[in-house]
Formats: sequence, C-alpha cells, structure tokens
Amino acid sequence: MKGGKYVLVALGLAMVLSLPLIGMALSTPKADVYAHALSRGPLKVTLLPPLAMRTEWYGGAVIPIRVSVTDHDEPNGTSGANVTVWVNGVAAASSGAVNMGNVMKEMGGGLYQFNLNTKPYPAGPGSEPIPIKVLATKATEDRNGGFDIEIHLN
Repeated sequence: MKGGKYVLVALGLAMVLSLPLIGMALSTPKADVYAHALSRGPLKVTLLPPLAMRTEWYGGAVIPIRVSVTDHDEPNGTSGANVTVWVNGVAAASSGAVNMGNVMKEMGGGLYQFNLNTKPYPAGPGSEPIPIKVLATKATEDRNGGFDIEIHLN
C-alpha cells in the first residue's frame, strides 16, 4: 500500500505539472493564425491608363482615375476595399453621380474608378502641379496601400 501512495502522489504531480503544458499546446494554433494575419503584406494599388500614361491634362477636363487593387492572397484583384481619392489633402471632386464623395466605384475584379473633375483646380501655364493621393483600405483586415502622383493642368 505504501507503494500505491507514491504512485498516486506521482500521478497527481504529473497532472499538475502537465496542465500548463496542455494549455500552451491548445493555444499554440490560435497564436499561429494571429501571427499569420499580422504578417500579411499591404494592399498593392496599381495606377492604370489613361492616368498611368500621362501627367498633362486640359484644365476643366474629367480625368478617369483607374486602379487595380491586389494583394498576396488575391493576385487577381481584391474586392471590398475602400478606395478614396485626395487632391491637395482634401477629398477629390467628382463629376456626375458615378462616385459618392471621394470614393472610387468598384468595377469588379479588383478594378476601381473615379472620375476626377478638374474644374475646381488651377490650370494654365505656370500653374502649380496638382498632387493626387489614392488610398485603399480593408478595415476588416487593418491593411492599406496607395500611391501619390502629380498632374499638370494646361
């Protein structure tokens, strides 16, 4: 019976000492998934023609700004991103009712478009270049991407 006591004490100690290890083993996959989510790269925003091919435009023109939004997990196009256009740090002006505020319209397949109305901006020889910023965000994944470009209005 004395030997049986030692066996029970040893089993009890083994259980007490192994519980923290079992808890760590059960929590390890969650930590891996979380680390993987944090390791995802930023969104890639690519400027498409016609703005990708030139920077000189007529003052008062409507410039279609087209971009492609992709990432490592969705190389054929990221849907559901919030893509906005900013001019001089202020929400860009759009023509017509195609765009709501300064938000680009999602065209499908990771393509987005914004019709930039250039009438409110200075044009002509010697006018300052107009800085444009496009910013794409996916709030559900806390990721973003974007680019800056300057255009001249003649």
